Amino acid sequence: MATATVSASVDAKVKAVANDYIRKAGLTPNELIRDLWESIANTGVVPEFDDSGNTRRQARLAAFKDAQDIIANLPRGTELDTMTYDDMRKEFENRDI
Repeated sequence: MATATVSASVDAKVKAVANDYIRKAGLTPNELIRDLWESIANTGVVPEFDDSGNTRRQARLAAFKDAQDIIANLPRGTELDTMTYDDMRKEFENRDI
């Protein structure tokens, strides 16, 4: 397996404190970074560490609520009214919206 080096600049105090916690967890900084990169590569999920993650989560929840409101207000007795979420998703994927 070919390897590559990943580097980042952090405040010296932050590095010292983080290294202490990392070692207390039984890891080295290198192991932690390697595990993080492997996790992202395997799952496609980038961990959220700051408020931007919360902002994105809130936006997704707002979009979900909007979708729920639309669904709740669909005219009763229509084809869409009786569809499952998967059926609706497939229906809308096939439309040129």
